[in-house]
Amino acid sequence: MKLRRVVAALVAGTCATGAALVAVAGPAAANDEGPLIPGNIYFLANAGGFEANTAADVLTSGTTATRPWQSLAVDATCPAGSGVIQPLIRIPQAGVPVIDWEQVPFGPVSVLVDSSGRPYTGRGDFMGKPQALTYLASQPGNTATLPFLVACRDVDGNSIAYFETGLTLTGTTTANLTWSVPSHTYPSGGGTQAVATTTTLTAAASGADLVLTAAVAPAGAAGQVTFKEGTTVLGTTPVAAGSAAYTVSAPSAGTHAYTADFAPTDTAAYLASSGSLSLSLGIDSATGQLVLTVPEAPVVDGSLIFSVPFDTPVALTGSRSVDNSRVTAAGVFPTVTVTDTRRDALLTGWEVNAQASDFTGTSATVGAKYLGWTPGTPSMTPDAGSPLVAQAGPPVASFLDDASSAGLSTSSLLGRAQTPGRGVSTLAAGLALAIPGATSAGSYTSTVTVTLVGG
Repeated sequence: MKLRRVVAALVAGTCATGAALVAVAGPAAANDEGPLIPGNIYFLANAGGFEANTAADVLTSGTTATRPWQSLAVDATCPAGSGVIQPLIRIPQAGVPVIDWEQVPFGPVSVLVDSSGRPYTGRGDFMGKPQALTYLASQPGNTATLPFLVACRDVDGNSIAYFETGLTLTGTTTANLTWSVPSHTYPSGGGTQAVATTTTLTAAASGADLVLTAAVAPAGAAGQVTFKEGTTVLGTTPVAAGSAAYTVSAPSAGTHAYTADFAPTDTAAYLASSGSLSLSLGIDSATGQLVLTVPEAPVVDGSLIFSVPFDTPVALTGSRSVDNSRVTAAGVFPTVTVTDTRRDALLTGWEVNAQASDFTGTSATVGAKYLGWTPGTPSMTPDAGSPLVAQAGPPVASFLDDASSAGLSTSSLLGRAQTPGRGVSTLAAGLALAIPGATSAGSYTSTVTVTLVGG
């Protein structure tokens, strides 16, 4: 098993005069909105943010016939020092770093926040921006997903941080444009919240018939339950006192899979839910009565997964030597988290490797062989009784320090499971860049691919 992710950009710049190495992607990085904030963006039907809307008022698609929102809100707060928010979109440009893509304001600057400190805007702008329409006209099917940002800025307009989602646009003119954004669970602390429900399906034999019973919680959730076998609808029954039942008349012997789908009467008050049940039916030859057997839960195989938090470029900062023979820079490789939940029969070793592409700039290319690292000692949280032990990979030197080294231009080991076991391992490394002093001044970007390999 091999999982590979292109996960990050390493950004470094050099100065001809010997000043400090700067971590920017372009001369002024005018579109660098700062770090990405975890959180979701919501388009809402009513003005006033979360406190004037409910889950039923969330908009996830539409056309250019109307404004896309009356409130645009985010479900987290901006960092300290933020005074305003600015919605905007980025227009992709081939061969250009994301933070240098053209940015188009999308709605007014806003200073509004709700009682929980979450910012929101007034009514939204129309979708048909000329820059977006021009880009869509160049794309297959005239459709594309553009970065949609809500930037947190100080009162002087300086960028501090941002939220981001994907805005999918289709069309070529304001007359035929359609849009959509991802949906998210409505946040707590504003408006009337829809309550989550659970539906549990059970079965009991009644003579030659089978009685299916769906228990819906909480008990106050009004609505109806639709019973199905596979994709075939058997019938629909109203919920009374938290329960709904349906009788399957004389089902055949064999294996059956049933589902019960609860649909609330008030979708703003309660969420829908489903329950399922698989069982084996037989017929008692002496009495003709139904006999059912519910199989045991299947054995869960578990999984081997990893995550790498490369939401923003990794900055490499440093300086030029006094004799101008080299430029050195250092940075921190973001922590890679490996989670292994596989059962004993599938539990094998794993290793995480990384490889960098050459650094490319506006005037030159710097080989990835000049980038090295020193992996740190892994941190492990094994499951109770697990023998999990992880070990770090060996240091990799820059070619400038060791002519036999290929640096991170070749796949290099970050860490591996020395003793396989269930649990969580975190891997990190310190980056070290050493390039010749004759390298042209400018900003250079490298892409790193991280790979998890499991047995």
